[in-house]
Parts: sequence; C-alpha cells; structure tokens
Amino acid sequence: MRTLCDGCESAAAVVFCAADEAALCSACDVKVHMCNKLASRHVRVGLENSSDVPRCDICENAPGFFYCEIDGSSLCLQCDMAVHVGGKRTHGRYLLLRQRVE
Repeated sequence: MRTLCDGCESAAAVVFCAADEAALCSACDVKVHMCNKLASRHVRVGLENSSDVPRCDICENAPGFFYCEIDGSSLCLQCDMAVHVGGKRTHGRYLLLRQRVE
C-alpha cells in the first residue's frame, strides 16, 4: 500500500514527520525540513519499506509511530491521542526511534 505525500499530494511518501504530522515524498521532505535549523531537527521515520514500520496495536491499521512503555504498545498518532488523555498523559511515551515524547 502506497501513501501519498501530504505536501504535493502526487508522489509516494517516503518519510513521516511526527512533529508536522505529515507523510512526505523526498522532494517535499527536503523543501520542508531544510528550510531552517529547527525544522531540520524533526525526527522522521522512513516509509519506503512498509514492513519496517510496525502497525498500531489498537487499530491494527495505521503505522505505529509511538511506543508507550506503561501499556507496552505501539500506537498511531490518532490512537495515541485517544488513549493518552487525563491521568494517562503521564505515561512515558517514545517515538519508535526511542525519543521521549512530552
């Protein structure tokens, strides 16, 4: 299954940027993330090989980009926002690249 770029909406996305909540093709990734020093620090997850990205443990459909150490589960962005409300906001969550998420 191919994901279209959220930037140009025509090319296949090769990275997902959690900070921008966007899947981007190579050209748009360069355009967006090389425009300034802060944007260049965004962590992006490669999407070129869909088998490299684990699926969300809740919806089992979307790619999982977050890992909750308390629940021991991988979560997509939508499920992470739905699950981690109220008291669960204190759960230690990481991007799958093991960067802590506040």
